[in-house]
Amino acid sequence: MAFERSFKTVQDMAFTPRKAGIIISGGNPWEILFCILHLEKQGYLRSPISVPQAGPAGLISQIDSEMARMSLTPLSEVKATGIDTLIIPGGWRLLDAMSNFNEAGNAFRVNEDLKNLLKGIYRLNKPIGAFGTASVMVAKSLQGITRSGMVVTVGSDPKLQSAVAAAGSQAVVTRPGEVILDQTNKIVTTGGELGTKRPSEVFDSCGNMISALSELIKE
Repeated sequence: MAFERSFKTVQDMAFTPRKAGIIISGGNPWEILFCILHLEKQGYLRSPISVPQAGPAGLISQIDSEMARMSLTPLSEVKATGIDTLIIPGGWRLLDAMSNFNEAGNAFRVNEDLKNLLKGIYRLNKPIGAFGTASVMVAKSLQGITRSGMVVTVGSDPKLQSAVAAAGSQAVVTRPGEVILDQTNKIVTTGGELGTKRPSEVFDSCGNMISALSELIKE
């Protein structure tokens, strides 16, 4: 019995929880909270990330902190080597904060901090998860460096589909709750709230994404 107890202790010490970076600021609240719930249930350490926001910064910061329930790391300080995966919830507010998509259309630019982080994670062969509008920013940020043409979903939004195609990637229409797994590029995407107004289906899409990311991390 003493040997068994000692063995279990060694096993516990050898286990290192996976760490998921998740952008808190500007994303869809359902996607953020449901992802946090699924991450907790699957034993992840989470690293909530804040991004620059327009508007009353104090109020936004308070909302972010309440959702994260822990200290936030500014996007500019996040290192690709410090996390096992990055999750980017969707939402038009986040797209506006991190790009000039609404002004420039398909010729839009992505925030340099986000773009560099995505490139760093990709080059380290770590998986990336993105919801709806965030899928467009991932496609744009990784344009020209992927191993093959990226396949993502932005739900069924034609404007976003056009932007994905302009970035050299393929946009696939999905049903609520479904995810697209691009195994070659280690990218997992879903329409999330963009593809449904039902919380239960957003919950399912979050769970499916975390499970897919977990499988990619194991690889």
